[in-house]
Amino acid sequence: MNEDLTRRLKLCTSLPTPPSTAVRIIDLANDPNASLMQIADAVAFDAALAAKMLKVANSPLYNSRRSASNVRQAISLLGTHAAITIALSFSLVGGLKSGRQSREVQLFWQRSILSALACRVLAQHFKLPADDLLLSGLLQDIGVLALQTALADEYVQATAAASDHDQLLLAERAAFGSGHDEVGYWLLKRWHLPDHLAISCLTSHIEPKGEIAVNANSCVAVSGYLADVFLKPTDPVVTLRATNAASRWLGLQAQALTDILNGMREGLKEVEDLFDTPLIEAAQADALVAEAKELIFIANLRQTRELEERAQRDALTGAHNRAYFDDALNKEFNLAVRHAWPLSVAMIDLDYFKRINDTYGHAIGDATLQAVTRVIQSQIRNGDVFARYGGEEFVLLFPGTPGEAAAKVLSRIRETIASFHHTVDADTSFKVTISIGLASHVNGEDAVTSGVDLVHAADRALYLAKAQGRNQLAQAVV
Repeated sequence: MNEDLTRRLKLCTSLPTPPSTAVRIIDLANDPNASLMQIADAVAFDAALAAKMLKVANSPLYNSRRSASNVRQAISLLGTHAAITIALSFSLVGGLKSGRQSREVQLFWQRSILSALACRVLAQHFKLPADDLLLSGLLQDIGVLALQTALADEYVQATAAASDHDQLLLAERAAFGSGHDEVGYWLLKRWHLPDHLAISCLTSHIEPKGEIAVNANSCVAVSGYLADVFLKPTDPVVTLRATNAASRWLGLQAQALTDILNGMREGLKEVEDLFDTPLIEAAQADALVAEAKELIFIANLRQTRELEERAQRDALTGAHNRAYFDDALNKEFNLAVRHAWPLSVAMIDLDYFKRINDTYGHAIGDATLQAVTRVIQSQIRNGDVFARYGGEEFVLLFPGTPGEAAAKVLSRIRETIASFHHTVDADTSFKVTISIGLASHVNGEDAVTSGVDLVHAADRALYLAKAQGRNQLAQAVV
């Protein structure tokens, strides 16, 4: 964490600290031999906490077949680990919320409690430890409270323009050198809380990379986005952002995400009562979930289309891939035969491309393929199909276009590419040329019997263009 910020936090005498009951429970959390009797004894010293523990043990959140009539029974029903985690949740929140609160602090606790609820519902969905996740959700943004306390007006001014939680983190880092994720980690370590709680402050704010990993940290990360859906029910962007986060971190699809929001809606009243914090009215929550469901399914359809589009594209160049081209070729050839429409196919190959890779390296070679792709895509119609055929070879399909018209487009493309300078560094650049073979099926004549034959004819013309000295366009006679 930034050294200057660490110093300022250490000097702040009003920095949030756990109440005495929480300190005792923290000691028990760090003691592997802690007993139910010790937990019950610690809880019993705080009448408000004892009442909450009794209430939670009998609440629908735990669906226990037995009921508890005293704290000792409540602790027994919950079990050692759950009892410590839940007691710590209530004692920390109760102690840190004491006193008069500003609107910003009230909003902080509303978001934290909603995040905790989201964590619990996600834990149930993925069969993860629910109580651990609830506490992680509560404390993941505790650094915000510390920054608000220690930096006061300076913090408000630095973060005033942040319109969402992600922007808040960026604004903190820009202004103070560290964000509330690092501050939360530092604070929870200072309180001697179990390591997984402190670590969740950091890991739940890191963008996912690679394969989806469903774990406690990814659930905590998504929980904040879900909390925002309930805090900003009229903002569709917030719902779409939550949809995207749930997909990226947890792989949740539309129906599963809707189930999660429904689970949160059903648990709202319980967590409001347990944490003495008003969140959202029941009628408003019902309308929110119904509206969110529509937005989620719309977003899911869009994501599905984007996935389908990516599956049809070459990863390096962004041109269509071979499978997409083969399918388009078959369809267009059948239409051309049925309606006596012209159809042209061009095979395009970069001249001496191996020499570019050998001289400048594969990174420059890849950049060259991408640049050539951009040039070609900029000069063809929307209905034309441009695809990477393999290596440095591309193919262009011109539906409804006779050979003469296709040749004009291809000549323009060839000349543009030949004049383009590819930069290696400040002192080095080079040019590249292409050879093109063109074949056309005109007016439904039976010169070729399939789209594959048309491609073969274009390929033969390509070899002719190379034999004629490259940087040429040769047209096949079919």
